[in-house]
Amino acid sequence: MIASVADFIRYFESIRRRTWAVVDRVTPDLIDWAPRAGEFTCGEIVRHLAGAERFYVAKVIDDRWTSDLEPGPPLDHAATCELLTRVHKEEMAHLATLPDAELAASRRALEGGTVRGWRFLMAMVEHEVHHRSQLDAWLAEAGVEPPQLYGYRMEDVMSRVAREGAGSRA
Repeated sequence: MIASVADFIRYFESIRRRTWAVVDRVTPDLIDWAPRAGEFTCGEIVRHLAGAERFYVAKVIDDRWTSDLEPGPPLDHAATCELLTRVHKEEMAHLATLPDAELAASRRALEGGTVRGWRFLMAMVEHEVHHRSQLDAWLAEAGVEPPQLYGYRMEDVMSRVAREGAGSRA
């Protein structure tokens, strides 16, 4: 359970930093690119992330659904990146006004019933990671190497583990 809004914001900042590591690899010539017809473009994924942040924060703070999940109209590279920056700044400032006790308060769920506010925030994290991974895949399909999580390739980790003498699980 998340008990502190400030702690969540710090955590989400680390999630967003890793998202920016991927977004920064999207060049202006890839902003309108998608690997297949009917798929989100790279720019639409980024704009969808901005809208989703508004969507989840509005749900937690106001217990209301918004239509912000749509990626909106096409924007150029600079405007897409500016949108993600601006929305994140606004929504984290908005979220910072939420009293910690509200994290445990129930919100209406789409399927009926209720979900606690902190669970909606964790859904926002999962949603962000899902679309970050999608953007990683799009970059790879476009021939751009996506960034490594925490800066390490699996082969590097395995090599270091081998040098340290990997133990086994009992």
